[in-house]
Amino acid sequence: MQDSLSTYDWKAILESLPCYVTLQDDKLRVLWSNGLHQQHFGPPNGKTCRKLYNIPKSQCMECIVKKTFEDGQVHSRELQLTPRNQSRVNVLAYSSPLYDELNKMVGVIVTSVNITSVKEIQKELIMVGQTVAGMAHSIKNIMMGLDGGIYIVNSGIKGDDQKEIKDGWEIVLLNFEKLSHLVKDILYCSREREPNFKLTNPNTIVTEVYNLFKDLAARYSIDINLDLDPTLEQAVVDPEGLHTVLTNLVTNAMDACKMDLWKDTHLLEIRTRKGLDGSTIIEVADNGTGIDKSLKYHVFEDFFTSKGDKGTGLGLMVTQKIMREHGGNITFRSRPSQGTTFVVTFPPRDLPKNQS
Repeated sequence: MQDSLSTYDWKAILESLPCYVTLQDDKLRVLWSNGLHQQHFGPPNGKTCRKLYNIPKSQCMECIVKKTFEDGQVHSRELQLTPRNQSRVNVLAYSSPLYDELNKMVGVIVTSVNITSVKEIQKELIMVGQTVAGMAHSIKNIMMGLDGGIYIVNSGIKGDDQKEIKDGWEIVLLNFEKLSHLVKDILYCSREREPNFKLTNPNTIVTEVYNLFKDLAARYSIDINLDLDPTLEQAVVDPEGLHTVLTNLVTNAMDACKMDLWKDTHLLEIRTRKGLDGSTIIEVADNGTGIDKSLKYHVFEDFFTSKGDKGTGLGLMVTQKIMREHGGNITFRSRPSQGTTFVVTFPPRDLPKNQS
């Protein structure tokens, strides 16, 4: 058996392993790496691991290579590495000592397995759990609102008080609208949907959304203004999708204003304009709480919400899905305590052949 093993080319075996394998010295220089590692990170050329992987100092605080040189034991740790011309990857790295014939440690072998897909699944499961909890909380609040509205209506009926009946009924309608909007978002995320592209006047749909929210906004001392570009021509969009995008953005803007306790009045503005390439550009701006700098890079992650347990993160998720269906994009700019502006851009497109 030993004779047959000696016929193998151990270097070739290491080169063919579907994981990263490196050899480092006590100065943390990478002396050798296998084929997959060189394919993703280039030749080591004696670079330190920090320079080769472009990793921050914070990841070097608990260096497993240093630990192995100190105690001769195997250590492991999750790390984020940056391959050439690629985004960061998550790896699970193991460090183990390499000894010579005199049992002297001459280096540390690091074996790293790419676990990026596993981390993404893990993150998605966590977000789904948080979102389900957020939905349950939102539904509970809506049901409490409905219960309160029904109580006021019943009280008004008993006392033959028309004003009380009217006030209670408005509360019922408001919470029914919230529940309907939440269910609509859930359905939008749970199934594939083909956009129904039509020749549409974007200003008309913007005005519809404005009329839908203006009375509700007034209750919270939020002024909604329209700034419509009269030269904006008809565009080929999915009217229902555009309506949903605007509804979600206006709802978020109103929530940002309601969460801002430092201003007496708030302003929300919906603007339209035509892009130089013929695209349709719509902005929804508010002077609410704004988005904290630490959260800006997470805004477009699935299920992201800055509202804590009061939000589900479905609104922006649905909005992004619709924009992808249109081949468009969504961006934002924001300053904490100053407000936020979301910008959606619908590129020009032709009518489907069956509608031409």
